[in-house]
Amino acid sequence: MTATTDKTEAQLEDDVAARLASLPDVDASEIRPRAEGTKVILEGSVDTVFSARKAVLCAEAVDGVHDVESHLKLTGRKDGDPSATSH
Repeated sequence: MTATTDKTEAQLEDDVAARLASLPDVDASEIRPRAEGTKVILEGSVDTVFSARKAVLCAEAVDGVHDVESHLKLTGRKDGDPSATSH
């Protein structure tokens, strides 16, 4: 086994969360990665389909992750969009 396959689920979750937080065009503050073995499930919400896809691609690139499942919900809200406020 290599070091990348020896990662614990908690380490995978931390690594994916750190990588998501560094994405320049995606607000990942509402994304919670959950690992089940080498599969990572992304839960939470993002503003657009583009952001969801970028988050999945980002998680797939983390060492030790073999599969990514998206349970992300789309909010349709974008920072600075006055029509995006909900009341």
